[in-house]
Amino acid sequence: MSEKHLMESLKSLLKEQKLAVLASFHEEEPYTNLVGFVTTDDLKYIFFVTPVATRKYCYLITSQKASMMIDNRSNNESDFNDAMAVNATGKVMEAEKTDELKDLYLEKHPYLHDFLLSPSSALMRMKVKSYIVASKFQNVVEIDMS
Repeated sequence: MSEKHLMESLKSLLKEQKLAVLASFHEEEPYTNLVGFVTTDDLKYIFFVTPVATRKYCYLITSQKASMMIDNRSNNESDFNDAMAVNATGKVMEAEKTDELKDLYLEKHPYLHDFLLSPSSALMRMKVKSYIVASKFQNVVEIDMS
């Protein structure tokens, strides 16, 4: 797959998929959650929302290390040849809920309006260090975003 085609496929996957598996860390132990996410057009940042009174928020604020897996599997045998999975790694910090970021998030997730705007929720920003893209089951390519 050419670099241009890989980036187009990555952008398409990240635009189409609504959920990601977020892995945060606490005392070197991973902790996973499903999150609704959105990326910036340049793919350098991923945003998601979490309540502040959760383990997830505490772990992210404490370690700032996180990983997200986004995929398009259908839970069928064909996934071994057709599915694409992406692992994004990076540093997570709380972001200010600016109008621009609220609009970006709500364009993809309008049904999460109240969740995003709740004072008990935080908008989190992952600065992506790299994307590891797996396709055709064993074809793995790393894209450095730093």
